[in-house]
Amino acid sequence: MPSKRSTRIAEPLLGGPEGIHLASAGAQFRRGQAYIFAGILGLMTFLALALQGPCLSSGYEQPSASARMCAGPLSMAFLGKVNPEEALGRSQGGMAGLSAIDARFVQLLKLVTDDVSVFMAFVLIINVIAFAALGVALLVLARQRAWLVAAFASPVILFTLGSTLDPVALALSVWAMVIFVGSSPVTQRPWLAGVLLGIAAFINPLALLVLLALSLTGPRPAGRLRPRDPRMMLAAATITSALILVIDSSAIDRIVHWMTDAVDGGSFASILVMARLGTAEVWAPVWIIGSAGVIAAVAISLYMVRRTGLDPAVAACLLIGGCLLLAPGMMPWDSLWILPFLALAVRRWWILITWALAETAFAIAIHLGDVAAIEPDKGLEPVFIALLTLLRLLTLIAVVICAGENLYRRRIRGRLVPVEPPRRVDDVEGKTSGQEHGNPT
Repeated sequence: MPSKRSTRIAEPLLGGPEGIHLASAGAQFRRGQAYIFAGILGLMTFLALALQGPCLSSGYEQPSASARMCAGPLSMAFLGKVNPEEALGRSQGGMAGLSAIDARFVQLLKLVTDDVSVFMAFVLIINVIAFAALGVALLVLARQRAWLVAAFASPVILFTLGSTLDPVALALSVWAMVIFVGSSPVTQRPWLAGVLLGIAAFINPLALLVLLALSLTGPRPAGRLRPRDPRMMLAAATITSALILVIDSSAIDRIVHWMTDAVDGGSFASILVMARLGTAEVWAPVWIIGSAGVIAAVAISLYMVRRTGLDPAVAACLLIGGCLLLAPGMMPWDSLWILPFLALAVRRWWILITWALAETAFAIAIHLGDVAAIEPDKGLEPVFIALLTLLRLLTLIAVVICAGENLYRRRIRGRLVPVEPPRRVDDVEGKTSGQEHGNPT
């Protein structure tokens, strides 16, 4: 009997090539798993609503709203307030700091009601629907669902449900990916994916990185996805963006304002400002240029290696993670963008758990920092906020490294693989030996 390495014998148990001891999960198992994940997402959403409950009854007044972890840019903009100047490392915020669609949404609701609690009730309803749509998109997109629990049970949901409309933009972006790759049972429509990404970009420009990821992976996708021509998607996104710019001419002014008030919590720039090593006006252009350089470097690297196939989720995770690493601001609603692609691209539980803990600690710290800026005898000192911010950034570096490591290992299938009869171990060994120098599936 020929000798076999212990790792080769244990491959079926370790998640290796499918052999006589490893079979594809049936439809009934996957359906039950989807119901469990939906229940987990529903539980996290309910806890996020419970977190917003005290602020709904108290009118989102500061500093109690930050102390209760339910303050956000939308509620402050509706009340006409800005972040206190004593909060070092934070942007000014207010209505001028909102994105084009967020600002129009606030202005529209002000015509309906003057009660901030009623306004935030509308925000919470919309974001709950957005998280539900995001969950459905992930279940459609991913064939291996076990890792999606990192997205469905993420504590980031707790701290972003009532902050901005980023859950809506993220849901649109992930659905654009589903529509572009044509994951069963969704029909592939590149023009619709471009429209969704064009709208999402005016809520958060990070949607443009999802557009870039799909453009790079479309012609040469990984796994069993069929090649897609991204030109129709790019044209639809361009036309949609042009129409929004024509309808809302303030979008350009908001971009200019953001360039001058870009330094916000969670970034290396905010740590420097908290340490009083320069001002936000000085550091903002430096870190914006640095972040743009990282995006360009990652995009060029992905383009150079795409001949062997690119995973769209891994490409999006690398682009968004690289952008946020040197971005002048990285608040919880910004890191929300990496969450679904992280769950699709990284299969290391310790990274997923560490990221969740780092996000939780930072979200609590940034709120308590705002409390300290209003009432100095309460809240959290800037040195502790800077320390937790640094730990969070180091965790982000680990996330990007693991996503890059899994660039060729993680695949998104467009459709389920049909169940085949068990194969002999010799056939499996012959297949894997022929793939040692190729692209793993």
